[in-house]
Amino acid sequence: MMRFEWRPFLERWSGEWADAYDPEHDGLPGAEDRRAARWLGREPADEAGIAAAEARLGVTLPPSLRSFLAVTDGWHHAGTFVWRLAGCEDLGWCGDPHDMRGVWLDGAGDDADEDLVRAAGLWSRSLQLSAESDMVDVLLDPEDVDERGEWAVYTWAPWRASPPERLPSFRHFMEDAYRGFHSMASDRPAFANETTRAMDARVEQARLAALRGEYEAAGEALSEACAFGRPGAARLLEQIGVLRGTATGAEAGASLADPYVAHEAVPLTCRAEPRYGTHQEESLTRRYPEEDRPAVAATLRAIREATFRYRADGAFGEAVETARALARRAEPEAAWSVLAAALPAWTPRSADHIAPVGLLADPYLGPVLTPERGRVLLATPRGPGATKAAPQSTGSAPADGLGWLAEESRSGFRMVLIADVEPSEVPHRLGAGDATVRPALTLGEAGLGHPGGEPWENRTVARFGAAGDGWAFAHSDRGIDAATQGRFASPATEASRGTRALTLTYEPQWGPDLPAAFHFSCAEDGEQRYGLTVRGASRTTTGEIPAGLAPAGLFAGRSLSEGLRTALDAIAAHFGVTVSREAVCHGRLDGFETRSWLREPRSGESYAYWTRS
Repeated sequence: MMRFEWRPFLERWSGEWADAYDPEHDGLPGAEDRRAARWLGREPADEAGIAAAEARLGVTLPPSLRSFLAVTDGWHHAGTFVWRLAGCEDLGWCGDPHDMRGVWLDGAGDDADEDLVRAAGLWSRSLQLSAESDMVDVLLDPEDVDERGEWAVYTWAPWRASPPERLPSFRHFMEDAYRGFHSMASDRPAFANETTRAMDARVEQARLAALRGEYEAAGEALSEACAFGRPGAARLLEQIGVLRGTATGAEAGASLADPYVAHEAVPLTCRAEPRYGTHQEESLTRRYPEEDRPAVAATLRAIREATFRYRADGAFGEAVETARALARRAEPEAAWSVLAAALPAWTPRSADHIAPVGLLADPYLGPVLTPERGRVLLATPRGPGATKAAPQSTGSAPADGLGWLAEESRSGFRMVLIADVEPSEVPHRLGAGDATVRPALTLGEAGLGHPGGEPWENRTVARFGAAGDGWAFAHSDRGIDAATQGRFASPATEASRGTRALTLTYEPQWGPDLPAAFHFSCAEDGEQRYGLTVRGASRTTTGEIPAGLAPAGLFAGRSLSEGLRTALDAIAAHFGVTVSREAVCHGRLDGFETRSWLREPRSGESYAYWTRS
């Protein structure tokens, strides 16, 4: 490996520091002289001085530190909070003067394993490089050595509230400190030099590469530019990160006069805020200029109420509207295909906008844009000048059927399937009262709903969508023990008027006296035609069940839990229905409160019910 050339690196650093000199921030003793000399170092240490230091310490210093000392016997302004690095004469063992080992081990208590004990001993075994600092330790660890003989450097400060940060060698530490100097100086007036100009050129090259779909290379370049504090790099990198699922996309404080901020960053920032509480709203809006706060508050409320809609211009905007309608119908795969095909037509809102990240704040489209699809989006050439065809998305929509319900049934499920109706008609056929639609509910939000009605009723909040060609569905993840409820009333009966409808419900086993129960029935034009109820080992049927759905074939030699998937697959195949697992389990769908799944008790019948305190 070639030896690192310290002199040019340190001279560039010193010159840039001198040009950016600010007495308020840099005015330490001797700083004016260092500025005039344009040199942050000292005279070189000769070989005898380095050897004497090694003899005193009883070790051979790592190669990058040795070669550094041969250029300058110490250094000033090694990063933001390290004012001076030690030279040969004051380089010494840390000795753990503040008993950091004891602090770390006391904090761990009885959970201190071998790795933690070793980490806690860092201070007692390491060389201290920091001679003057704002409570920052710069430690060379003689027990963390690579194949070249380089010792790892650990930096630690109590005000960071985090473990020591590791760098592979002294050279890596100095390069990191140089980046830190640039980052802190980047907002100083007229801070411009050869390094900043080169970095800004790399940011622009990375932006263009990202639009060409070369997002991984762009991300690497932008990460380095961010470490140097270059303007715009963080925003570009955040857009890549949010689509890959590694960042939130939150960006608060800029003016809404910037169209990227208004249409992309503010919705993402609002999405990242806690869902409830007025103090969070006030905390968020205060980060923006006063004239923008009402608009930010309105966006936050729309996000929380699931009424926010992402908008875009041109052909991509039209695709967004189509995709949202598909996602709302519980067809996320089709929604993604529409978006993916339209990506080359997307246009940025500003010069530093490289992807439609605001889609993630849309309650219907956000769940569609998974990290896997986000990477496909990033790999698609887009924006002005995009010439390559869009990559293949994820193929045709999977035929999920119904069998997956057996794997998502820890709390049971209810499902009604209705033939020859649009999803929008489902609440009117199954809903209670005026069948008010609640927009864009997650599965968890629907489960937390508080259905009303009489104490004897058993309502639920169901979400709905399309279930394949000519079918619609309503789903709830709350089961009902149909086999033990003598008052069970299939909602499919009323829902089937003028068509046919299916009811499926599953309740898992809750104990030896409460075995699992599964019910399936088919109704046509307001009358139940046939049904199957399985409770534990008991199986009962009504009407003439099709041969392929007979319990003997579905559950022969199997327990209910074992035969559940077989039964669901058979029902899906027989009727040609399919419900998207992705949409139900991970998407947002409109919901409504159903009518009771139990009939009113007759004279002499008793009932029990749960109340929430």
